[in-house]
Amino acid sequence: MTERENWFRLVRNDEPRWITTPWEAFEGNFYDNTFILDPIYVASKGEAVIGAYPDQWGVTWKWIEGHRPNPYITEENKKIKDITKWEEQIEFPPLEGHDWSSAVSEASRVDRSEKIVGSMVVGGLFELSHYLMGFQDALCNYMLEPDHMYNLISALADWKLGHLKQIIDHIKPDVVLFHDDWGNKDNLFLPPDVWRRIIKPHQKKIVDFVKSSGVLYLHHSDSICEPVIEDMAELGIDGWQGVIPQNNIPAIQEKLNGRMALIGGIDAQIIDMAIADEELIRSEVRRCIDDYCPRGYFIPCIPNIIPIHGEVKAIYDDELKRYGRSFMAKATG
Repeated sequence: MTERENWFRLVRNDEPRWITTPWEAFEGNFYDNTFILDPIYVASKGEAVIGAYPDQWGVTWKWIEGHRPNPYITEENKKIKDITKWEEQIEFPPLEGHDWSSAVSEASRVDRSEKIVGSMVVGGLFELSHYLMGFQDALCNYMLEPDHMYNLISALADWKLGHLKQIIDHIKPDVVLFHDDWGNKDNLFLPPDVWRRIIKPHQKKIVDFVKSSGVLYLHHSDSICEPVIEDMAELGIDGWQGVIPQNNIPAIQEKLNGRMALIGGIDAQIIDMAIADEELIRSEVRRCIDDYCPRGYFIPCIPNIIPIHGEVKAIYDDELKRYGRSFMAKATG
């Protein structure tokens, strides 16, 4: 069985042969050689340099050495200062005219009989909304100006659909990972009824488009999503990547009953440290596998896709490979 086939069998709980690192079957040039960079993604991130720089939306990002880049929003540099006039205040970046040669070349070299081509789309609907106006303003506007926010999210969704069409036409990925953090370690950022009214219908268009193109849809949100887990299944999401153990994962697995795969379960908060604690890392990997894998439709993974710290990653990868294969050998007799 190839790595590709085994990974899809894990997602579908269809007699996989082994458990290993979550992205073993993927080949690319970004995030541990997992996903293939596309030129629209590169443009959206701006010039990747230490310091502050604008992306193609005009949003300022700050990159501090030793950390991942993050949006840096001040009162002065907000793109949307008045949600009632959002159409006058933002300019949608071009989707045409990008050089796809590198991305197409990267995808073409992957042996798809053995490996999976994956593309990641960052800055989903909720995230992009608060990049444009700041987190506090966004939360207030979702509550106080729902009609204007609905219209903004609709327009952002149409742009994201254009981005995805370009990716699918050029790279023809097997899997799309759509990145949109909907909560934190304690709760959703929005009340579920607000999320359902403003985010869900537009997210549905995105999921439907990806799946209608024959591509498997994963949604990344390394947060609490338990209050909308039924909604995520209704959307047709194939897998939720980023499941943190602060969710009641066994209860979610029982509720879903195989309608959506879960990818996550390892507690990054206790293992992904600058000074690696080897035994703690290994025991947390084993706990995740023992607690969640017996129910199937589950791939153990650190919720933030890959560990931030290199030494942690080396130990984490080793234990996933070692214990994952041992666990599956015992499970299959």
